[in-house]
Amino acid sequence: METAYVMINCEMGAEGTIMDALKSIDPVREVLGVFGNYDIVVKVECSNVDEICETIAKKIRQLDKVQSTTTIMCAN
Repeated sequence: METAYVMINCEMGAEGTIMDALKSIDPVREVLGVFGNYDIVVKVECSNVDEICETIAKKIRQLDKVQSTTTIMCAN
C-alpha cells in the first residue's frame, strides 16, 4: 500500500464544499481542514504510485475551486 498526503489551496469560502467532495473519492482516507499555508490536507492510500498520481490528477485537482496542490509521497 502506498500513501501520500495532498495539501490543497482553494478559493476562499470553498473549503467545506471541497472537503465534502473529497470524502466521496474512494482512495481518500482522511480529510482535514487546516490553518497556515494550506487550506485542506488529504491522506490518500492506493495500491501503487500510479494510482495515487491518477487520483490526484484526475479526481482531486479537477474539483471545482481547487487552486493548487502539493503532494508528499511517503517512503515505505
